[in-house]
Amino acid sequence: MRPPGTPLPPAQPPAETFTLSADPFSLPRRGRATLTVRVTFISSSIARVALRYQSNTAGLEVTPMEQSVSRGSSSTQAVEFTVTDRSVDPMETKPFFYIYGVACTSNSCSNQSQRSVTIQWTMP
Repeated sequence: MRPPGTPLPPAQPPAETFTLSADPFSLPRRGRATLTVRVTFISSSIARVALRYQSNTAGLEVTPMEQSVSRGSSSTQAVEFTVTDRSVDPMETKPFFYIYGVACTSNSCSNQSQRSVTIQWTMP
C-alpha cells in the first residue's frame, strides 16, 4: 500500500511487440519493383502481424494489398509486395505510401499494438 501523498509512478510506455522495416528500392517510371518488408517479433505473445498497404499517391498499385507474416524459427521474417507505377504524376518528386502492421495473438488482432513504415523510393 502506498503512503498518503506519495505520487503515482509515471506511466510506462507500452512494450514494443514488433518492429517493421523496409529495404530501399528503385521504381522506374511506368515500371515494376519488389518491396521487401521485414517484421521482427519482439514479444513472445505475438503469433503473427497483419500487414496492409495504404496510399494517397494516385497511379500506384501495390499487390497484394494485405498479407500476414507469421512467427518463424527466426525472430525476423520477410514478406514481399509488388509495386507498379501505373501512372504516378511525373511532377510528384517524393511519392510515398505506408505499410501498416497490427500485432495478432493466436486468438485475435483486437487491441494489439500497431506500427507503420513509410515507404519512399528512388526513380532512376
